[in-house]
Amino acid sequence: MILALRAQVETLGQSLAGSQRKVEQQQQLIEQYLRRLYGPRSEKFNPAQLMLALGLPAVEPPAATPPPPPPPPSSPARRRRSAGHGRLPLPDHLERVVVDLEVAAEERRCPVTGAPMVCIGYDESEKLEYQPGRLFVRVYRRAKYASPDRSAGAAAGVKMAPLPDLPIARCKADAGLLAYAIVSRFADHLPWYRLDQIFAREGVDIARSTLDGWALAVADALVPLGEALQRAVLDTDVLYTDDTPAPMLAPGTGKTHTARLWVYVRGGHGPPLYAYDFTLDRRAQRPREYLAGFQGHIHADAYAGYDNLFSQPGVIEVGCWAHCRRKFDEAMSSRPLEASEVLAAIARVYAFEKEVRDQDAATRRQHRQQHARPLLLGLFERLPVLRTQTVPSEPLRKAIDYALNQQQALLRFLADGRLAADNNTSENALRPFALSRKNSLFSGNQRGGRAAALYLGLLMSCKAHQVNPWAYFDDLLRRVMAHPVSQLRQLLPDQWRPLERDPRGLIVAR
Repeated sequence: MILALRAQVETLGQSLAGSQRKVEQQQQLIEQYLRRLYGPRSEKFNPAQLMLALGLPAVEPPAATPPPPPPPPSSPARRRRSAGHGRLPLPDHLERVVVDLEVAAEERRCPVTGAPMVCIGYDESEKLEYQPGRLFVRVYRRAKYASPDRSAGAAAGVKMAPLPDLPIARCKADAGLLAYAIVSRFADHLPWYRLDQIFAREGVDIARSTLDGWALAVADALVPLGEALQRAVLDTDVLYTDDTPAPMLAPGTGKTHTARLWVYVRGGHGPPLYAYDFTLDRRAQRPREYLAGFQGHIHADAYAGYDNLFSQPGVIEVGCWAHCRRKFDEAMSSRPLEASEVLAAIARVYAFEKEVRDQDAATRRQHRQQHARPLLLGLFERLPVLRTQTVPSEPLRKAIDYALNQQQALLRFLADGRLAADNNTSENALRPFALSRKNSLFSGNQRGGRAAALYLGLLMSCKAHQVNPWAYFDDLLRRVMAHPVSQLRQLLPDQWRPLERDPRGLIVAR
């Protein structure tokens, strides 16, 4: 009986321990849900604050290392003027409309002598004004010419100048209005019904279905330019990629289907170029098809669909420390001491990265080898020890397993100064689509998703190269139809230069 009772006690103890682990796991999930609902979205963390609360010595901040001296400038750098405080400065490029304010005629006589007063100058006060967007009708009036003796049977027909080439034939919208609709929808994230209301306030009725049809038709005409953008983005050996859900209306069901939007960002020197790809699913073959023939480094998360891509010769995976850090941040509520130890080490790595953010690739590599490499190697020696103190179901074990499985990819940025410590470049590139997704809910079909992907790539590239998106599309739509296909690379935002216009607003013939 004693042996039976001991066995029963052992069984109950194991059952209780399992129940406690399950309760801890569920408590962790509840805390994560509460944090997502009510807590701050920021993942900023100061390990010294937790150490103080636990009564432990604070983690020493990274030693201040003097950044390497910058290379001598070829020309004296211009000192940036401080914005300062005070009244709002008005830009010189804005149009000045002069409003003359005159003194009343009976007051322009000297009250002493009665002689007329003379103007000795003007006092000018500038005020910034705004008027709603101006809509006007551009009338293309073409003279028609015919032979003077056409009645005698020697007619040569009627001749007149051709209309400017636009992406949509026989369309009531000119290039400027098409550009405004595209920028408003995909850069300012205004759904079509809001744009319809804006036009209605100006006394112009443009149905949202018409606006949508214009955007789709322009995207169909710009497909070759999208292919040129894809080739330009992949013309590098450093690339960033990520994906996000893209709801699409499933035809005939009244429900939405979860498609995907992939982003590909050209890394390396200079401002980046962005390209997006819309697919109906998240199969592993989607990035492999888009990146066919690519050779170089790819920053990505640990999505299993990339494994086949990274198994190809010449394609090198670069891990993301932001994803790794996020998993340890989620383990803070259940294992605060152990998680804070890892978070403090990662914080020091980012502090080292900040010191050489504006330096050249060789300087960054040398700095990483000297400071970040010993720290990270010590961290990966510590992680297996922490792993033995965890159980498989807890978040800390999952975070440690993620880091150990990605160890080689996470350390790869140390050997090349052109690489980054994380994949935040591509994650930030998906934020504009997230705003559009909140306002517009879903794409109507695959054609609409591909059009959105094309416009997002061009608009994000305009932003990276400080190009006015409306001016870019207004110029692009007036010349793309007559531009040689072999020279479409010149029309991408990094190489685009606007052509000269005449007083009528038409592009001067080259």
